[in-house]
Amino acid sequence: MRKRLPFNGLPPLRAYRAVLLLLVLSVSAPAAAQWHVGVTAGYSCNKLCMDTGYAYDMRYEERGGFTVGIPVQYDFFDWLGVRAEVSFVQKGHKMHRTDVWNKLHTDTRNNYLHVPVMARFSFGGQRVRGFLNAGGYIGGWLSSRRKGLAYRYFGDGSGDNSGWITPGNSYEFDEKVPFDSRRDNRFEAGLAGGIGVACRVAPRVEVEVEGRCYYALTDMQKAYMKFQAPRYNTTFVIQAGCNILLGKIKK
Repeated sequence: MRKRLPFNGLPPLRAYRAVLLLLVLSVSAPAAAQWHVGVTAGYSCNKLCMDTGYAYDMRYEERGGFTVGIPVQYDFFDWLGVRAEVSFVQKGHKMHRTDVWNKLHTDTRNNYLHVPVMARFSFGGQRVRGFLNAGGYIGGWLSSRRKGLAYRYFGDGSGDNSGWITPGNSYEFDEKVPFDSRRDNRFEAGLAGGIGVACRVAPRVEVEVEGRCYYALTDMQKAYMKFQAPRYNTTFVIQAGCNILLGKIKK
């Protein structure tokens, strides 16, 4: 079980210290350092990690989505840089019931805004280079939507009360989910890391492919009731991007 991080409406103090350290390094770096600005897009797959407890008939599955982002990178040295992004990431999950409830299901899509800040370690030649990103991120839960089939407990007067799912005692839904400030924790923070390959296709243009993981350390819910089951997102991303190199080109 992941350790819950305290939530008071603001990012942890350590996050501010890390950002301040990166700013100091960028100011003190040599003039020959390189800037990169680009755009990325790709596929996201999110897994909701939680203990269903007594709800033994619930099964949770991964859900796919997409991601787009604008990265900015600053290289201190040929092998070391820092990368920050503003990214839109779709997360979500699927849930279905078993036994006599096996027709019931819910497909939830959650939209997040991420700001990862990571150290970037590069290796290889001048044209083709591998890289490793490692750091953390903060994010905000923007919106949520869900659709599926639910049980109508009181039926419509013509349904079957035997417990089996029939058109008379079930209904389909497709709705936007409103946030509840007492329950929903819309701030997310965690670890971020990735590995990939970048290729210089022109003196000032490079393309890259990366596999990345966002590992949330904050619960999607506030501590609003006793014996609640924490919910954490783990998101895997495969993305491609194009970067423009600014300033003096390293030879």
